[in-house]
Amino acid sequence: MKKISNAGMLGVLAVLASFSVGTSVFAYTTIGTQLDFGETNSDVSSLQTFFADNASIYPEGLVTGYFGSLTRSAVQRFQTEYSIVSSGSAATTGFGRVGPTTRDRINSLISNGGWTTSTSDMSGPALYSVAKTENNNSATFTWNTNESAVSKVFYNTSPITMNEGDINSVGFGATNGFTAMGDGLARTAHQITVTGLQPNTIYYYVIVSTDLKGNVSVAYPNNTLRTTN
Repeated sequence: MKKISNAGMLGVLAVLASFSVGTSVFAYTTIGTQLDFGETNSDVSSLQTFFADNASIYPEGLVTGYFGSLTRSAVQRFQTEYSIVSSGSAATTGFGRVGPTTRDRINSLISNGGWTTSTSDMSGPALYSVAKTENNNSATFTWNTNESAVSKVFYNTSPITMNEGDINSVGFGATNGFTAMGDGLARTAHQITVTGLQPNTIYYYVIVSTDLKGNVSVAYPNNTLRTTN
């Protein structure tokens, strides 16, 4: 049975209850700086968040923002696993430190699907950088996913209800309203334009992305937009 991501499941519950509220969408964030033992910042949190999804790399899974001994050990496991460096110290070889090579390898994984090489992938794609623009008769949605996925947007002038029963076939379905599809190709950068809208009208929308293994993520269940005059 396919699985909905944790963030997606929260969204589904909100959708099924027809609440007009959004959910937090989990996302990996690329690492902007080099990192070393003793540092405390948001990049360390991003590193820990990414590592925490791979128990063989970071079994403790703690996201504290502090680069301590557990995080250093996780970096060493990562560097060894990906043949970057496997001996020495942070000062001599960079072992246990997130230098340029290690950072670039981590960011490459994040940009190309995260930990998606496992055949037991049961997580829906993470959605991030979600944006929308409206005019008087259309709305355009753009977002990224951490792995290749096909996407759609459900929309309606009343709250949308979802059919949870078809997760294992075609992803989530809406029992009311309309659907705007992408081009049907699996990708990490998504753009869908909804056309034929009425001016100065409130629309409810739900963004759905499904990865190549059928895992589903739902974002912004029954958020709203208003077209312009």
